[in-house]
Amino acid sequence: MHELTLLVGLSGAVLCVAERLTGPARCWGPSAVVLVVMALMACGAGGTALTAGAVAVAGSCLWAARTGPAHRRAPAVVDLAAMALFTALAARPGPAANPGHPAAGTHMTGMPGAYDPRFFLFLVACWLLARACVPLTRLMKSAPPAPPRPWRRAVREELGGAVMVAGMAAMLA
Repeated sequence: MHELTLLVGLSGAVLCVAERLTGPARCWGPSAVVLVVMALMACGAGGTALTAGAVAVAGSCLWAARTGPAHRRAPAVVDLAAMALFTALAARPGPAANPGHPAAGTHMTGMPGAYDPRFFLFLVACWLLARACVPLTRLMKSAPPAPPRPWRRAVREELGGAVMVAGMAAMLA
């Protein structure tokens, strides 16, 4: 099950990068950082490497908040912030640090069982609430509406972030 959730998270990250590749590097760069960090996680990196990855994802979140296109900035920042949090949680020593634990000897330190699954359900619910508030903040600021997107592109953009965050949460829960 762990490999399946990792594959789902990686496919969401690939979808996010693929959707943004048509633009300049400031659009797809932060998503590429998340993809690299998730690939490191898939290869079994842990501890210090994941902590550095969490810092890199948090930095890319700040970069996206500062330089991204205005109409795509807020959803990307919410997704990147969630991924930085999940990566930092994965870097925390879990059951693998305890030699007597049944999951000892596995590669990832933030193994399933390291946290209560309800905690990750709470984090995913917070992420969903933040994503739902993105259009509302535009209305509150009286900002011009975002340019219309074809529905297929909108579905791909939203699906990539949702799959990436849900896969990462399921992998750690």
